[in-house]
Amino acid sequence: MVIPENLRARTLDLAHEGHPGMTIMKQRLRAKVWWPKLDTQVEKYVKGCRGCALVAAPAPPEPMKRKELPSQPWQHVAIDFLGPLPSGHYLFVVVDYFSRYIEVEIMKKTDSTETIKRLSTIFARFGLPVTVTADNGPQFTSEEFRNYCESSNIKLISTTPYWPQQNGEVERQNRSILKRLSISQATNTDWLSELNKYLLMYSSSPHSTTGKTPSEMLFGYNIRDKVPSINQPKEIDEETADRDREKKEKGKLYADERRNAKPNSITEGDKVLVKRMTKPNKLATTFEPVVYDVI
Repeated sequence: MVIPENLRARTLDLAHEGHPGMTIMKQRLRAKVWWPKLDTQVEKYVKGCRGCALVAAPAPPEPMKRKELPSQPWQHVAIDFLGPLPSGHYLFVVVDYFSRYIEVEIMKKTDSTETIKRLSTIFARFGLPVTVTADNGPQFTSEEFRNYCESSNIKLISTTPYWPQQNGEVERQNRSILKRLSISQATNTDWLSELNKYLLMYSSSPHSTTGKTPSEMLFGYNIRDKVPSINQPKEIDEETADRDREKKEKGKLYADERRNAKPNSITEGDKVLVKRMTKPNKLATTFEPVVYDVI
């Protein structure tokens, strides 16, 4: 049966009663009626059904967009809070995207003022990054925090709400830290001690992505841990060593001249007096009255 144009809209309404999907609706109509561009109109009709749209499966996620590795350490960092812990503390986690090195601050308060204080302490050691990526927590979206980033010439990047994968580097660290804290609670050990053990282990272990330890990527050398190592420290370059020696020698000559320093000839078996470091009164002698043997 060919449906005239003026009855097609009504036919679509009837065929969609019960809210069949696009495929079923096409099959129902094809079995009984026909008109030009029937399939196209069915698709448009189903897509425009508000009820179907409200209960439809969400659209699949877009392909992941991987961040390029920064050109040097501490250009781009991610920050997040983990907690509260059973003790009432929060862990403020900072991750460097280049080296994967992490800093952890233990905090009782997580407002913008305290967060800025802790960040300023970390940045005083490592320098100001170009960007800081954070979620939409109130401490990161406040005017105070935005002003801090702006005054520090730092670009604040806020992640998409309900999409923690955008800040995946710090989220992965949070899971790793949480695992160690859970072990600490299960084994009744000190959580702070276990946290420090994890941080040392992590910083001195090759990262699965870079193949190098976070400490080497950030500092240029591997920090020492308890595991024995045959790796010898790299020799300092000659120019730096020469400058160091020259500076120290100048300082030594200047200090010796001011102090009128002279080499002593004391040897084993000599008898000596010991200088008083503090005098009990103005009449006290320069040296203690007791004579000592040099051994």
